[in-house]
Amino acid sequence: MSNIVERLTHLDYFIVIAYVIILVIIGYKASFSKKKTDENLFLANKSLGWSSIGFNMWGTNVGPSMLVAFASIGYTTGIVAVNFEWYAFIFLFLLAIVFAPKYLAAKVSTMPEFMGNRYGDSTQNILAWYALVKILISWLSLGLFAGGVLVRQILGVPMWQSVTVIVAFAGLFTFFGGLKAIAKVNVFQMILLICVSLALTYLGLEKVGGITALYQKTPKHFWNLVQPASDPQYPWYAILLGYPVSAVAFFCTDQSMVQSVLGAKNLEQGQLGVSFIGWLKILSLPLFIVTGILCYLLYPGLENADMAYMTMVTTLFPPGMNGLVIVVLIAVLVGSIGSCLN
Repeated sequence: MSNIVERLTHLDYFIVIAYVIILVIIGYKASFSKKKTDENLFLANKSLGWSSIGFNMWGTNVGPSMLVAFASIGYTTGIVAVNFEWYAFIFLFLLAIVFAPKYLAAKVSTMPEFMGNRYGDSTQNILAWYALVKILISWLSLGLFAGGVLVRQILGVPMWQSVTVIVAFAGLFTFFGGLKAIAKVNVFQMILLICVSLALTYLGLEKVGGITALYQKTPKHFWNLVQPASDPQYPWYAILLGYPVSAVAFFCTDQSMVQSVLGAKNLEQGQLGVSFIGWLKILSLPLFIVTGILCYLLYPGLENADMAYMTMVTTLFPPGMNGLVIVVLIAVLVGSIGSCLN
C-alpha cells in the first residue's frame, strides 16, 4: 500500500493548506473574542448550543482509534461492533435525563468539582488525579497511538515523529482556544468527516456491485448483531451485561464527554445536544464499519486488519481527493485529542 503523500497533487496541497488556515482562523477568533477565564476555557462561557454539543461529543468519541478499530472489526467480524454505538443511546438518555440536570444545577466546571461539592476537598483531589491518569492512559495514549498509525500510513514517517506532530498541533490549538474553539471547529470538522466517509463507502459499494452484492458476497455471520455465547470475541452476554458498566462511566461521568454538556447555554440545549449525538451514532455503521467489510471483499488477505481504512482510502479515492482525506484525519485527531487535553 502506497502512502497518500506519494499521490498528492497540487489541488491536494491547496486543500490541506486552506483547511489548516481556516482551522487557525476559527481557533483564533474563538480564543481572543473575549477575555480568557477558566469558564471560557473549560466551559466555552456557557455558550454552546445543541448542535455544537452533539458534534463536539461525537468528535471526542470518534477518535482515530475508532476509525482504525471499527474498520478493522468490520474487516474481521462484520457489524457486531455497531452494538457499542447503538446500545449507547440508552446511556446517553440517562445522561440527558438523570445526570445533566444535576450537573448543570450544581454549576461546576469538572466532574471532580461536582463530587467535591458533595463529599469534600479530599474526594475532589483524589478524583482529579484519577481523572488525569485515566485520560493519559485510556484516552491520550490510545488516541495518539491510533493517530500515529494513521499519520505514519499517510506520510510514511516513524511513529515517534507522527505522535510529536499530533501532540504539538492539538496541544497548541487547545491551549489557546479552549472548549469554545474545539466546539466551533468540531461542527465543521464532523460534517466534513461524514461527507468524506460517505464518499468512501459509496465508492466501495460501487466497486463491489452495490448493496445486494455486498450482502451476498459477505459471510452470513458478518451481518449478525448478536453473536452466540460461544463466540470467543463478542458473546452476546458480554455486550448485554458488560457494556453498561463502562458505558455509564464513559458517557455519564467522563470529563472529556460531559464537559460539552457543562458548557451548554441551558439544560434544554444540553439535553438536545446529548440526544443529537445519539442519532449521530447511527452513522457509525455506514461510515466506518461497512468500510471495513467492503475492504474484506475488495482486498482480502491484508497482513494487518488495522490497515483496512487506509487501504480503502489509498486505493479508491482518485487524485485530488486525497487532500480531503488528510483534512478529515486532521479533523479527527484535533477533535478527539484536543478534547482530552482541554
